[in-house]
Amino acid sequence: MRLWTTLPILALLLALSSVGPAFAQTPAGGTDPTTTGVVAADPNAATDTAATASGDYRPTKKVSYAARLITRTGLYARAGSGKPRGVLAPWISDTGNSVELLVLDNTILATGESWLKVRLPSRPNTASAWIRESNVILRKNAMRVEISLRRHLLRVFRSGHVVLRLGVALGASATPTPKGHFAVYQKIREVWWSPLGPWAIHLTAHSNVLFEFAGGPGRVAIHGARGVLWAAAGTNPSHGCIRVPDPGIRRVAPLVSPGTPVDIVR
Repeated sequence: MRLWTTLPILALLLALSSVGPAFAQTPAGGTDPTTTGVVAADPNAATDTAATASGDYRPTKKVSYAARLITRTGLYARAGSGKPRGVLAPWISDTGNSVELLVLDNTILATGESWLKVRLPSRPNTASAWIRESNVILRKNAMRVEISLRRHLLRVFRSGHVVLRLGVALGASATPTPKGHFAVYQKIREVWWSPLGPWAIHLTAHSNVLFEFAGGPGRVAIHGARGVLWAAAGTNPSHGCIRVPDPGIRRVAPLVSPGTPVDIVR
């Protein structure tokens, strides 16, 4: 860990901010492309039973669904009505990673068209929108993350059962880690010398006090802790991120994927 200590302070700050914009939104216009929706099973799921168009996709303590966009997709305030308030691209511009969103609810219209309500990776932290199910591939997911602020504890659940428990460091009193119902936005494999450790797991969550940080949107991430970012579990040194001392982050990363629910509770 010698190389990065010589880098300019700005480079370190940039490393702390999220990669890419909250989402690739462009002014609405034209039609919303429609393709055939497909359901895939998550290898981490308790079963490989595929969902159906009439299934209930609302997340529970044991199972959730992630919607991977396969085309540019309109974002609507209500299912099947009004004009789209934006268009979401199927990839994240700065990294090329697929956009995969946690499904919050679903409905089937009288026409037979199925719609999904999804958590958006943008402000505010409760942002959501309705999208056409035909524009996504659905994946069933048995994994869920819960972070207790009071206990400084991160737990990963599979089908409702704890499979990993780790102590973590959290946001300082002036820049607290936000509470709420979030999801994994994307996973980024960091370079070997990064103070963020080997993985940065970006969330849909954003700081409630930092609306811009080193050019980024103030996105919150679960990441490692090395060098100047080293922090012992149970402390509160961060700008809102959840720091997992190595090698703990190596154990978290394989268990989660984009769209995995992340509940940050008191």
